[in-house]
This record gives sequence, C-alpha cells and structure tokens, in this order.
Amino acid sequence: MVAKIVYDFILTLGATLKQAQQTSHGFVPAALTASTLWAAWWLWKFTLSPAIYPDAPRQLPYWIPFVGHARAMMMNADKLFSYGREYFGNTREVFTITVAGEEMYIVTSPEDVLSVYKNTKALDFNPIIRDIMTDFGLTPTTLDKMFEQRFTGKCWMDLTHDDFKLQLHPGEKLDALQDTFLGNIDRSMSWDKLDGPMVLAGSGTDEKVVSLFKWCGEVLVDSATRAFFGDALYQVAPDLLKDFFTFDNESWKLNYKYPHFAAKDMYAAKANGEAAFVKYLALPKEQRQDASWIVQAIEQGMKDISIDEESQRAPMLFVFYRLINTNAYKLAFWLLAHLLHNPTLLSAIQSEIAPAFTTTGSLNLPHLLTHSPLLTALYAETLRLANAPIGPRLVVARARLGPRLLQPGRRLLMPYRQLHLDAGVFGANPAAFDPARF
Repeated sequence: MVAKIVYDFILTLGATLKQAQQTSHGFVPAALTASTLWAAWWLWKFTLSPAIYPDAPRQLPYWIPFVGHARAMMMNADKLFSYGREYFGNTREVFTITVAGEEMYIVTSPEDVLSVYKNTKALDFNPIIRDIMTDFGLTPTTLDKMFEQRFTGKCWMDLTHDDFKLQLHPGEKLDALQDTFLGNIDRSMSWDKLDGPMVLAGSGTDEKVVSLFKWCGEVLVDSATRAFFGDALYQVAPDLLKDFFTFDNESWKLNYKYPHFAAKDMYAAKANGEAAFVKYLALPKEQRQDASWIVQAIEQGMKDISIDEESQRAPMLFVFYRLINTNAYKLAFWLLAHLLHNPTLLSAIQSEIAPAFTTTGSLNLPHLLTHSPLLTALYAETLRLANAPIGPRLVVARARLGPRLLQPGRRLLMPYRQLHLDAGVFGANPAAFDPARF
C-alpha cells in the first residue's frame, strides 16, 4: 500500500510537471521538468524502493534511466561487477545492475553460487540455452524438440550432457580422443609447421618470429578440429580456422545482439562457420567415420528427435565446435607467457617434468599428470586468473538467496572471476599471480 501511494505520487508529479511544460514556453520550464522528474525517479529507485522492499537485492545506482550500466557492461563487465561488490561493502550479497532496461542479479559469493546450483527449479539454465541457440538460428520448433521430456525423464539436451561426460570421463572413449588429440599436437611441433598468420617475421631454417598467441591457437584448435571431426571438415572448409578466430574474438557482439551493420565481420564469420557444417553434414557418412564418438552421438541424437534439416543441425555443431575450442588455446598462451617471463619458474617446471619423457622423447602422460605438483599448481593459478566465464540462470519462480528475495523474470549472473578473487578463499593479495598458491 505504501509503495503504491509513493508510486502514484511520482506519477502524479510527473503528469503535473508535463502539463506545466505544455502551458509554458522556453528552455527553463523544460529543464525544470526534466530535472524534477529525474530527481523523483532517483528518489524512488534508490531510496524509497529499497526502504519499502528491504529483502530485495539492492540496486547499484546509475545516472541515466533505462540505459543504466550498459556502457560499463560492454566495456569491462568484470570491472563493473567488482565496483558493485565493493560499493555494497564487499559483503558479497547478491545485488542488481540494470543494462538497457533489463535488471540482472549479480552473485559473487561461493555460498550463493552453491545455492544457485542446488535450486534448479526456480533458477533455470535451459531458457538461457534456448536464448543462445535462438541467436544461432535455431527455430522454436527445433528448440521444443531439444527440450521436450522423453520417456527417460530427460530431454535431448540433458542426454547430450550425459554423452559429454561419457566422452570426457576416464575410459575407452576418452583414451581414443586423447590419443588422437595429442598425436595431432605432436605433429604440430615441427619447424615446417611454423607457417601462416602466426609467423610475424623471418623465414627459412634460421629464424622465425612467431606470435605465441596465434601459435597456441593454430596448434590447439587445429588439433581439436581433427580429433573431434576428423579430416573431412577441412576438406569442405579449408578456411575454417580463420573464420573461427574472427568469430571467437567478436562473439560478444552476438550476446549483446548487435545489428548486422555494426558487427559485419562477426556475422560473416558466423555464417561461414555454419555453412562449413552444412557442407560437412552433406558428406556421405563413410567419409566422416573418423569423427569422435561424441560428434557421432550428437548427430544421431538430432536424427532421433527428427531434427533433419541441415540448416538446423549445422548451427548446433558450430556451437559445439566453439565450445570445445574457445578457452583452451587462451589458457595455454597465458601459462606459457608466465613461464617465459619467469626463468626461475621455467627451470623448476623443466626439472619437474623431465622424468615424464623417455629416452626416445615420447611422453609418459600418466606420470606427468600424477607426478607434477608444480605444473598442476601453475595450471590452476593460470586458470584462476586468465579465465573469466559467467554462469547465467533465469529466475522462473520466487527464490531466496541468502537474505535477499529474487523475483521471477530476471536473469541471474555468476561471474566466476569474482569468486576467484575472493581473499577469504585464496588468501592475501588474490589478484597477484602466485604459481605456488595451489
């Protein structure tokens, strides 16, 4: 009742000022009207509303109605999240930001993230996946088929998650994929393979100046492409890596739904990537027998739920292709960059991993994985600082998160980098790179 009275007062004030403006002339009345309305909005949004609804997540203030934190979100989302967390005293309670009229909940505490993972009914991930797939051109009919509950009690998307676990957990399926992947990497470790865009200067047998970032990308994405999809994908799309890197670098524009004229390179690379998988799927099955188990399972699964159009199956495979490739090469770059700029650390790592290599130069991978604590710690610390994923959910029912009450219809974001910089978990100076932290 109190909220309605206050809100009606603001509306009445606005209407009165508007009428005054219509009966007056000149700049001063208009400026007065605008400033008064703005002050009334500010008073309601950041003073009266929090007092009336004390259990609602607090709103991070902003100056321009509707626009909110849109610019800050686009320029540096992690900086915005840090500012919001610190603005509210670093309590790590969930708070709210506004981006182009949309209010989003920001979760930065480990305890709240755990609660989000447990509450799958009120905080749903599937609508987020549907939204992403829609951006890639999947139709509502296709999405309904993917998320329809089957006789197993699971939808196709859930079953695909299970297939991922079967592919990547220890066992024959992982061994086959891993052997192919590592073999591809090994074949890339030769002088003649240092070619193309990664080479910045030099040629021949004496010297080449190579971009470490591009080298990591070429080696790892190429190796994963061949391991997951076999050689057939390159036969129909020899420029796939070029299109992938363009899209991967610009894909954030798709998340913000940039118009085509403002993101021509991104949309062109996306179209080329999807076209590559249309051609791939059009190949006879016998030409794609070297694809990994998970790729064949995804393709068969789509057929099982009557997704037969290549225009619908191809974007799904392109999404999968980016999923397996978007993070690994960036992590490898940062790990190697830290090593190359720290001779002491590099020497210690070389000594630690030396026993994992036989006299013929081959690698004993089980030994490397189980007897390299410093390398493992270096990997974990690099992952902690170099990777900044965001876990989204849609609030579909009222839910409590700590002392705060979440309302349905709003998105919830879990920026994991905020957790990675929690001094209560990672100790003093969590922003510093410490290869021995783990």
